[in-house]
Amino acid sequence: MDRHPEQMKHLCGIDEAGRGPVFGPMVISIVCGDVDKISASGAKDSKEMSQSAREITFDKILNDAELVKFEIISSKEINRLMESMTLNEIEGRYVLKLLEYSNYSTIVDSFDVNADRCSSTLSKKSGKNVICRHKADRDYPIVSAASVISKVIREREMDKIRNQYPGIGSGYPSDPYTIEYLRYALNNNVDLGEIVRTKWKTYTNALKETRQRRL
Repeated sequence: MDRHPEQMKHLCGIDEAGRGPVFGPMVISIVCGDVDKISASGAKDSKEMSQSAREITFDKILNDAELVKFEIISSKEINRLMESMTLNEIEGRYVLKLLEYSNYSTIVDSFDVNADRCSSTLSKKSGKNVICRHKADRDYPIVSAASVISKVIREREMDKIRNQYPGIGSGYPSDPYTIEYLRYALNNNVDLGEIVRTKWKTYTNALKETRQRRL
């Protein structure tokens, strides 16, 4: 199998956004097309871009890519699947779904600590040439493009959630607004069933604290 994506004119890239937050969905996207065209869109690691820059690049990617697809995995679905699967297995399942659209070699931002194992597993299961790399969203513009698509879609989903649950913040455990809202919601019996990841330590610890305070 060809393992030199740097020499390929056409590629697909896959990346996710929202793997770690306690609130909101995980979004996984695939972008396929001419590498030079995608590079010219200005795509880079979405974490290094402002939301307005991501929105502009998002439109350029939609215009310049041959194919853009994404999967939105809700917190509720993550909770359901985590009864019997790890987060890596969940991500792997949806990556395989997106690989069905791929007509080119595909670079995946590795969700497995062992990138070679990730490449081998996904290649075998999909029948496609899949190359997993750590920091692929930084090093390959085609993966950067997928990271931008995922991030913009997730932010749009979070905007809908923020309209319904004002004050929720970014949804990430590192955000003090998110933690404050989580504690408030648990103390006031706000129904978070649709939007919170119940398997997350952030949630279980906050729930434990709330219960202890009530005793």
